[in-house]
Amino acid sequence: MGKPFKVELEKLAGTIKWAEQQDVTRLARFLFVENKQIPLVCIGSGGSLSACHYAVLLNLQRNGVLAQAMTPLQMMYSGCELLRSSKLLFLSASGKNKDILNALKYGVKYNESGMMSLTLRKNNPTEKLLEQYPKVLRWCEDIPSEKDGFLATNSLLATFTLLNRSFDGELVGDKIAFDGTYSKNYEFNLANIQNFIVLYGAAGEPVAWDIESKLTEAALGSALLSDYRNFGHGRHHWFDKRSENSCIIALVTPVERELAYKTIGCLPKNVPVIFIETELQTTAASIDILLKAFRFVNDLGEARGIDPGKPGVPGYGRMLYNLDYFKLTNRILPVQKTLDVAVLRKLGVAGRDNTPLREHYGVACRRFVRQLNKVKFTTIAFDYDGTLSAPDRKSRFTNRLCDEIRDALIPLLENGALIVVATGRGKSVGESFQESIDQKYWSQIKVGYYNGACLLVLGEEDKLKVWRELPFDSKLKALEEELKLRLPEGCVDYKFAERSLQLSIEGEMTQMESQLVYETCREIIWDKQMKDIRVWRSSHSMDIVVYHEVSKQRVIEAPEHTLCIGDYGTVEGNDYEMLTSKYSLSVDRVSKNAESCWNIAPSGIKGLDATLYYLSRMKAKEGKITCKFSV
Repeated sequence: MGKPFKVELEKLAGTIKWAEQQDVTRLARFLFVENKQIPLVCIGSGGSLSACHYAVLLNLQRNGVLAQAMTPLQMMYSGCELLRSSKLLFLSASGKNKDILNALKYGVKYNESGMMSLTLRKNNPTEKLLEQYPKVLRWCEDIPSEKDGFLATNSLLATFTLLNRSFDGELVGDKIAFDGTYSKNYEFNLANIQNFIVLYGAAGEPVAWDIESKLTEAALGSALLSDYRNFGHGRHHWFDKRSENSCIIALVTPVERELAYKTIGCLPKNVPVIFIETELQTTAASIDILLKAFRFVNDLGEARGIDPGKPGVPGYGRMLYNLDYFKLTNRILPVQKTLDVAVLRKLGVAGRDNTPLREHYGVACRRFVRQLNKVKFTTIAFDYDGTLSAPDRKSRFTNRLCDEIRDALIPLLENGALIVVATGRGKSVGESFQESIDQKYWSQIKVGYYNGACLLVLGEEDKLKVWRELPFDSKLKALEEELKLRLPEGCVDYKFAERSLQLSIEGEMTQMESQLVYETCREIIWDKQMKDIRVWRSSHSMDIVVYHEVSKQRVIEAPEHTLCIGDYGTVEGNDYEMLTSKYSLSVDRVSKNAESCWNIAPSGIKGLDATLYYLSRMKAKEGKITCKFSV
């Protein structure tokens, strides 16, 4: 089993070249643009775990948000709340080991903050599994070096390079010497060393984990890991009692070089030290050290008489690798009741430990669901982006509904139900419905354009022209000019759309930039005492409106017989007003109101999937819609 390790090393230059030619846009957006304020958990087994540590390092440097590398089992033991509230990145070269597949199954079951997998062999089991879950992003290409030997080499280097490219686009192939060497503080025989203490700074930590993995997996030696300062808190004592057959591996970049040399200078001169160093000062330093560590592992294998690429695997090793334990993990992550999930969404982090409030919400949720199941609705009022259409840029510019949403709406229309759509957008939403829905149903569909300012039956979009030609509100214009002063051009990538009683702010803003613009708008409204102006946030933009004249509530013509569904129900969200209606559901964020705006979709289901879940529990007959929900 495996391949000669030296043969694997000969392919490394080609692997970096290949990885640097790949499109990593989707990976970069997932890690460093979308929901960048949310903690990241990176999951991988074996060699992939060191790549997880590298992804964590990059996330910490770019986003400044806590991140954690975990094995699949660690992820499961961490509990469903961590899975729900963190972004999850799954790394697996082959995409086929049971551990990563089990972790993915639990991820899709609980996660509501974003998931992505990265694999390097097409048509692998991970890809096939995730075809059932379109909400999970995937990056998968065939690595030209094909399958690794026993140890992760080319696949690991490719993953490091892809991650680094997604971080800053840096090309590192021409900065690295692929015959890179390491040095010793004096000549000693590697064959006599059994124990290795690996010391590292920030950029060296992912490589330290890889050295531990390779030395252990190929039975080349034992490895203990420590950063340079934690080593001074007792770990140095090893060399006082067990110095025989022991050695230090010092991973050194320019950032910690002085600290590394001073630390090692405190030790007796006879302590063997291997220096694996780089002159690179960017995140590419980790890649340079990784390649040099590969060379060290090869030399250690030769000294031991073991080929690291095919060390030989005992029969019980295969049994352990293929152990089927999925059912056992149900004890670790038991099924959560929909009621408990709905209540947790209401509580949020701040209220999670408030037992009386939890009980209050539990009673209110049951009461709310009973009421939904009793009422015969005539109308369903939907938000559009994030509810009937995915919020990503590609979906926003698609001129039709996705097939699943269309197919779920048709039975309601066939049985005489009415549909109202409230959107901050203009005629593009009406055009999407016209492209997707047979004209015979158009009279049953109304669209409230520009956050409900202009309510029209589908097919009457020509009337929007008159509305758009109305003068732009003077207060909105004043706010726009003030915003340009406070956030000058070039500071934030935003653009304005002036629409009579609404000022829309869009652009390729990051999550943090969007928050900055939102807070600045709120400050201007307060500073200028614009009491009749409100700013609403959607899944992709901000709408500043003249309050009382523009409201999504205006689309609700019969509140007692209308069920409202939106995605942004928190107080700053553009669905907040609509979801204060007595009968209202969210497919994502909820308000604190116990009487409305509940998200009763099962754990791990949000956005379009939650909309489809709600619609699957509705039936229409003779213009009346009944619901059959349970919690």
